[in-house]
Amino acid sequence: MKIIYKIQYSIASLLLVACLLSCDKSLDKPVPDTSIPLEKVQPGDLPLLLRGAYRPLGIYYQPYPVWDIYSDDITSIQGSSPAQFNPRSYDDCNPNVQDGFGNGRLYNSAYTAIGNANFIINYIRTKGLTDYNSILGEALTIRAYNYYRLAEAYGGVILTLDLETDISVIRRDKNTEEEVYAHITKDLTDAIPLLGDFKSADNVSKPAAQLLLARTYLHLGKNKEAYDLSEEVIKSGKNKLSEGDFGDNFRYASKSSEMLWRLSEPITGYERGGLYTMYSPPPPFRGAGIGLTWVDPTLAQSYEPSDIRASLLLKRHNNTIGEAVTYLLKFSTDTLQPSSNAFIVYPIARISEAYLISAEAAARQGQVVVTRYNELRKARGSSQKLATAFANTTAFLAEIEAERRRELVGEGRRWQDMKRFGKAIPYLQSKGQDATRLFLPFNSTELLRNIKLSQNKGY
Repeated sequence: MKIIYKIQYSIASLLLVACLLSCDKSLDKPVPDTSIPLEKVQPGDLPLLLRGAYRPLGIYYQPYPVWDIYSDDITSIQGSSPAQFNPRSYDDCNPNVQDGFGNGRLYNSAYTAIGNANFIINYIRTKGLTDYNSILGEALTIRAYNYYRLAEAYGGVILTLDLETDISVIRRDKNTEEEVYAHITKDLTDAIPLLGDFKSADNVSKPAAQLLLARTYLHLGKNKEAYDLSEEVIKSGKNKLSEGDFGDNFRYASKSSEMLWRLSEPITGYERGGLYTMYSPPPPFRGAGIGLTWVDPTLAQSYEPSDIRASLLLKRHNNTIGEAVTYLLKFSTDTLQPSSNAFIVYPIARISEAYLISAEAAARQGQVVVTRYNELRKARGSSQKLATAFANTTAFLAEIEAERRRELVGEGRRWQDMKRFGKAIPYLQSKGQDATRLFLPFNSTELLRNIKLSQNKGY
């Protein structure tokens, strides 16, 4: 069948085809040349269209670890020599203009998901389909999350909120970072009252959207709002901190309720799609990782002996550099599944982050409140501390930063933390870089497609 309708965003170089209705009704896996006119899409098709909006998020195996490797949490020598790895030669294992380390994949997958979400949002709002408010809430959250990914990577980016097909409208310069965060905040604020209680980590829920908004507010310095939302997430009741087996949080068939939102995909065998490939040791470890990415030794040594999170660290000799290094097994729990029927899991939001946001947001308002901090540490098997153990809020914030590293290593939060805690620029300077490296470059292919897009400074 001839293509009758399609949407093309040159900014992402992809056809945003999840909004195309295919003849076999497989809207989550659309086939462009079997599409039918846009006007024939029916409200009953929206659940499948929503699945299509979730799918681009899964293009993630390479961009997912970017912020851990970019930061001081993880060292990597992937694709390089022992003399050329972060932090010894900063840019050799970091995203570059030529699409290094998944830079283009991050950009394209985010805009693909945004385009798909735009169709759903505009379709529901234009037709006034109030019976589909929960789907609208999910689409708004998907769009907000992907703009958050783009903003933390590039600062200002092009905001596209409609089904634009006019190339002169699409090809333009970027919006400011402030404008992007304003729209992230608006989308999440609009989404929260439309969403239901938590049912599955594979779908957006109200507490998941609240946690994403709390994360955004914390980044923007809106500490009271971040505190209030994080407390709402904690008190929502269906998600609890797990005790005992920390690795269970990252398994597909987990009994834990800590994960608020994740991406999970089936694979027919162990392949590069799993994060164990990035983080695990090489054979004979079952995960059969490449063994070129490991945890910062200072971080590895900061866990108390009783801390259950330390069970997911493995110290082993690395033949490439001739030194003992500590590998992160957080995602190697994938390998506990039969390789013939395995799933890969990418965390987006866990409830433990709400406890850390609550403690940090209170401290940034001048209060040392150890309640949530201690509740998290108790669940992890670490010692409890009194408020008097911290001389002031500055000392407590330093401890919160350290606790965030222990809890969230490998989950992509560290670089934003370093910026918020004032650690990013000194770290860059220690590697011979400057503040221009706070953000990634737009890749060269995208700059050729959109000549009006201005490159970030320093590239």
